[in-house]
Amino acid sequence: MSSRLYIITGASGSGKTTLLNSIASSNILSADTVLRAVRAPKYSEREVRTNQGDLDDIVHVENVRLGDFDIAYVINNIKYGIKLKPINELLRNGFNPFIIVSDFRIVRQLKALLGEKAKALYVSSAIDADKLRRIQFERLGFKPTEKQKTVLSYHFSRASAAARLGWWERVSECMTELEADWHAYATDAKSTEIRAQKIRAFHIRYIEHISLFDHVILNYTEDKPEEMAFQVSNLIQHVDRYESIELSSPPIFIVAAASGAGKGTLMEMLEFIGKDRVKITSKLAKRRPKKEDKRDGMIALFRTSTDPKPEWPEWWTNDMKEFGNKGEFPPEYDLRWEFHKKHPQGGGGTHYAVSSQEINRNLSNKTPQIFISNIEQFETFRKKWPKNSIFVYLHRLVSDHDYREFQIRKWKEDPTEAQARILERAQIHRSYMSSIAQFNHVLLNTANEEDLYDQMFRLLEYYNKG
Repeated sequence: MSSRLYIITGASGSGKTTLLNSIASSNILSADTVLRAVRAPKYSEREVRTNQGDLDDIVHVENVRLGDFDIAYVINNIKYGIKLKPINELLRNGFNPFIIVSDFRIVRQLKALLGEKAKALYVSSAIDADKLRRIQFERLGFKPTEKQKTVLSYHFSRASAAARLGWWERVSECMTELEADWHAYATDAKSTEIRAQKIRAFHIRYIEHISLFDHVILNYTEDKPEEMAFQVSNLIQHVDRYESIELSSPPIFIVAAASGAGKGTLMEMLEFIGKDRVKITSKLAKRRPKKEDKRDGMIALFRTSTDPKPEWPEWWTNDMKEFGNKGEFPPEYDLRWEFHKKHPQGGGGTHYAVSSQEINRNLSNKTPQIFISNIEQFETFRKKWPKNSIFVYLHRLVSDHDYREFQIRKWKEDPTEAQARILERAQIHRSYMSSIAQFNHVLLNTANEEDLYDQMFRLLEYYNKG
């Protein structure tokens, strides 16, 4: 098992320190004999946080000068420094040093200096601006005085009356005044807003630099920080297996995702605004068409007289259409698998297939392509197209609790369906955690759809060198 420097990056509150404390020992003598994870020394002019004791991630020094350190940088007006010599010594001795670095420029610099010996990990949390506000409110509460209650009630009454009369300019005016007084009375509201803005800004930076990060640590399961350590443990133990693969253009993006992660949204977007940049590989499914089916290359084979006729790809022969009309996979669709939820009451998933012939045609034409598969099939694609396959996990930034509530509301007439989707998401998340070393990238699907598009197009630009 090769040694590497693992650089941990993430927004405030994402779980970076929790991860570092759980995976990396501060004493090399007590480092796990398998993972060999230790803290890389990071120096700073700030004092060591006494509430964390020896778990703080810095070594205090009086002055950080570039002449004394290989890398020096400033965050929040505090100087930090990194020395490469102790890091290289840890690497030579078979340890895996971990370090928290929140400056993307320094992450890039460390990777440039250490090459494949450095891996950048982005810690992604389910916390968003709305959830942060709820947490802060629950923690601090809000108890306005009688005078403040009167002022706020006045604002609400004016806004409500204006809305009933359709005076929307007045509504906007009232809401502006309400927001100003709310922030004045709720003393922590301003700091909460600032922190929420920083979380959003940090996530935007991840989108802009998605190709910089080698792996993403997902921290969205509430009250289970051990899942982060589990992901890192699997990464350390298995990363060597996928390290030596040298990728080339054009890329084949194989996307894995749970139900509700945004697969349809992603593929529909690529069909709509990215058609000239990426080809959606046609995929067959042994099921009836669904109303929510989107233009993602999917062709459902099971049909009744009331279902619309399928639009076969241009390169299909009459024999292939005959197979399809019978609800069977044509022989050319030789890559087959079973996917999607399995109901708690029994029953398997849907059978899918793609054509290696079509994939090879796109490669010959220097055309990037994309399709949805599942983790269990990655090895098949890696063996057939080792230099072109890019494995992507699509993850919606929502906690288990929020996802559960959403599915229960959506499928209130069919609780079995809701439960099947909840179980599927948990199963696929476990598969991701166990197989994290196989993934090249993670698309983080936020409340802003353009974030998803931007990440995909940036990956296309990064990998399509032709």
